[in-house]
Amino acid sequence: MLVCLIPFEATYPAAKTPNQKALPAKAVFYKSRLKKIDVLMKQAIAREALPSAVCYVAYAGKPVYYKAFGTAYRENNKLLRRDAIFRNASQTKLVTTIALMTLYEQGLFKLDDPVKKYLPEFSNPVVRVSGSVAQDNLVTRPAKGDITIRQLLSHNSGLSYDPFDQDVKVINYAEPITTEEAVRRIARLPLQHDPGMGFTYGFSLDVAGRLAEVISGMRLDSLIKKRVLDPLDMKDTYFYLPPKKWNRLVPLYQKPKPDAMITLASDSVDRFYPLNQSSQYFGGGGGLCGTIKDYANLCQMILDKGLFHKRRILSRKTVEQMCTDQLFGSSGDYKFGFGLEIATDETFARTMKAPGSLRWGGYYGTEYLIDPQNDLVILLYTNKVSWYLDDVWDDFFHAVYMSLK
Repeated sequence: MLVCLIPFEATYPAAKTPNQKALPAKAVFYKSRLKKIDVLMKQAIAREALPSAVCYVAYAGKPVYYKAFGTAYRENNKLLRRDAIFRNASQTKLVTTIALMTLYEQGLFKLDDPVKKYLPEFSNPVVRVSGSVAQDNLVTRPAKGDITIRQLLSHNSGLSYDPFDQDVKVINYAEPITTEEAVRRIARLPLQHDPGMGFTYGFSLDVAGRLAEVISGMRLDSLIKKRVLDPLDMKDTYFYLPPKKWNRLVPLYQKPKPDAMITLASDSVDRFYPLNQSSQYFGGGGGLCGTIKDYANLCQMILDKGLFHKRRILSRKTVEQMCTDQLFGSSGDYKFGFGLEIATDETFARTMKAPGSLRWGGYYGTEYLIDPQNDLVILLYTNKVSWYLDDVWDDFFHAVYMSLK
């Protein structure tokens, strides 16, 4: 078990928040309406819908709203800063996707290559028919085809987070495990459905991360740093934080029921895994942590079709392909590209998020939206686990859109 204590009560070091001039909000927003986000966030924290939050809105590549609310550590009332470090969890998936697509642009693989070409442990996939290991009645059948790289990146592979009660300890930060061993364990899991026959959220991007290692000959953390983090100036994003940045990692809070008290998360692994300097596991599906501004840079690159500060990260056509539905109708009207969900007309009708907008979030309370139609990047970060949720995320995005002219 990882045992690591972080001095949250200590004073923040004199870290530099990016000095980036904001656009005048009046250019595209009603300033008075934009200020209502302040009220919304303060009320959400007061009624304990969130433990704290950082909000970021950029138009045409410049921030128009960028504020922190609440406390970094409730127990000593230290105010949260904008450069606080959050657990990205599943937002890691898009980072891994971008790293892999840089290898694709080098011609090192084809999207419809079978995964088994690089990872032989996926040579004989099976599909669950019924039952589970716990009840000693798990029934499987051979899959009707091999998993492809395209299917990994679009969660179309059939790989799930559900191990059907198999005691494989797929990803366990509390034990020494390498990325290679974790993916071998994933390969032993039955699929939810035949490859290419539906959307199933699960371990696909963890496999894609290992695939990137094999294709590139680099460890995933080094590959991501070289191909994504450094080019995008994501200076505060890591799989495991260096000790000098430990006290910028936000603690995790839990509130499992509406009337429950907010307390520090009871799972020490959830709370402290980003501090484990000795770990050799690099989870392409959920292992990164970082600041909201770092991730905003990545979102801006997607919005600008592969460019960041005049540097070409991915080709325009590669980004367009990433942002095009890759499920091909296998999941009804639901649309998903490579590493991100695509908003539809129905999404717009229900939430005001423009059709063609791109989004995803993370388990611990982070979410982003990339809106090409309105030239917007919108993010909301908080720090919760096992939390009773209300409508604060929808309220936040609604408030941003209601502020547009």
